[in-house]
Amino acid sequence: MKRTTSTPVLALLALGVVFGDIGTSPIYAFQQSVSDGHATVSSIYGVASLIFWAIMIVVSLKYLVFVLRADNRGEGGVLALFSLLPRTIRRPTSRRQYAVFFALLMATAFLFGDGFITPAISVLSAVEGTGVINPSWVHYEVPLTVIILVILFAVQSKGTAKIGAFFGPITLLWFITIGGLGIRQIMKQPAVLGALSPTYAVSFLAQNQLHSLVVLSSVILAITGVEALYADLGHFGARAIRLAWWFVVAPALILNYLGQAAEEIVSPHSSSNLFFALAPNRTFLYFLVIISTAATVIASQALISGVGSVSRQAVQMGLFPRLRILHTSSKESGQIFVPFINAFVGVGTILLVIIFKTSANLANAYSFDISGTMLITTLGLAIVASYRWHWKKWLVGVLFGLFGVIDLSFFASTATKLFKGAWVPLAIALVILFFMLVWRHGNAVLTRQLREAAVTWADLDEQLRQSHVFRPPTTGVFLASQLDVVPQAALSQIRQMHVLPARLVVVKVTTTDEPYEEHVEALMEVAPGVTTVEFHLGYMSPVDLPALLRTHLKDDLDESSVTYYLADRKFTNRGRGEITGVTERVFTFMHRNSATASRYFGLPDERVVTLATQLDL
Repeated sequence: MKRTTSTPVLALLALGVVFGDIGTSPIYAFQQSVSDGHATVSSIYGVASLIFWAIMIVVSLKYLVFVLRADNRGEGGVLALFSLLPRTIRRPTSRRQYAVFFALLMATAFLFGDGFITPAISVLSAVEGTGVINPSWVHYEVPLTVIILVILFAVQSKGTAKIGAFFGPITLLWFITIGGLGIRQIMKQPAVLGALSPTYAVSFLAQNQLHSLVVLSSVILAITGVEALYADLGHFGARAIRLAWWFVVAPALILNYLGQAAEEIVSPHSSSNLFFALAPNRTFLYFLVIISTAATVIASQALISGVGSVSRQAVQMGLFPRLRILHTSSKESGQIFVPFINAFVGVGTILLVIIFKTSANLANAYSFDISGTMLITTLGLAIVASYRWHWKKWLVGVLFGLFGVIDLSFFASTATKLFKGAWVPLAIALVILFFMLVWRHGNAVLTRQLREAAVTWADLDEQLRQSHVFRPPTTGVFLASQLDVVPQAALSQIRQMHVLPARLVVVKVTTTDEPYEEHVEALMEVAPGVTTVEFHLGYMSPVDLPALLRTHLKDDLDESSVTYYLADRKFTNRGRGEITGVTERVFTFMHRNSATASRYFGLPDERVVTLATQLDL
């Protein structure tokens, strides 16, 4: 996509969207890591060193240098990476191909789990600052968090275009604040700068051995949100993201983590919340609670929008049923609101806050899905580097082997907390994965059955004669998954109503591996009065069928006489088809509750006719 905004401005805007999640990690990450490490001076240095090198290797090297290279026409994210993989993996046939295919789908499912947990832990951790101001307010932390989250999810339908302009400046103020607090504490204990040496990290791992896994499961909290760098690549571009990271985000985060290490050394256990203990006085503490709450709300907003975008991509790639998608901006196609996903994530997020009650408890659940996504991203990137970029095998093995060892270490560490809350994102991801696989398999069976029962265009005249069909002088637009056979809706009209428009336009919409694309792939007359047309749209492109027809068939279509005909498939569930049991019931439920084709394709309700067809899958 062509951008007219300058790179520095894009970098400022990226602060609020791309770095909101990782930028609010200091509120809870170091506190949790030090608690797991028993808070001796050597362990404090070791934790600070682990966090610093995690930021340097995982974020600065792996993501900023290599992962951002894996863009699809400027777009990033797990599904963009999926579209870059060889076709044999995207359409798997062997066990190895299926394993990679499932892994990439699992990474997509993990993003939904992240969408539940990030707003919960981020907002709750900020609100917990009120308990530092006044310990008696601790009982109001959960109710206040719930109120903020209810408001946050309730305003999603209004769009973020107007308030989005404030995200960057507020987040810039946040990074300046946490960086300044870090400098203030480092000046009290300058020796803490020695923690930047990797020797402290290596020494900590060697001395603590298996217990290091427990600490690593908290250290990874410092790099949560790293996937946002990749997912939001299309909005801001790699240059703006890298500029914001190196000049604002990375310095602020490192300074703050070192400052928290200095605070813990100078005043050990001075506060139950180490981050808010950095405030120099009570007045600044009030400001810190307010700005941290604003920053976590912005981080949550960015992730909620990201889950909506991933949902739209999944729909267009055939992994989800059709969802009702509303565009909240006339200028930006990425500004969307998905009511079902918003309600689903909103209810789940609030339940997590009520159940877990503290950010420390949520931290156990938070890191597992992040580590899983990071590991799968490394796997997908290694395949892209080998088969698409044609890198030498030894280079791929050495480089991504290093990243893989680090990712596996984090994944193994977070797996130790499976019974302490990490099962929550795993359960969410497995449910989402199950839905995606059921929908994909069900649609494959449905397509095959429709193909077997199809009538070719060569046999259309015979069908018309047998049913004594009346042909009024109107135009009918029929949606179809295949253009070489008569659509089910047309057959239903012929056999049940004995009427068919004199002119038929049969339309197939195909989602491509490109993010933004719109062109006519095939336009031909297959029978007298029958025109078929196939539109190719990118997986990020909005779907507006009337607009497509106006653009590409403007000289050959009288829109005022057009009626859109859709097929509504009903499943009998007799248990004799290819899909049975739970799978059949789940697919039927998803199909029945998916958004209507008229909404998904932007059709005018007053000119839509829907005809039912019964099938036993």
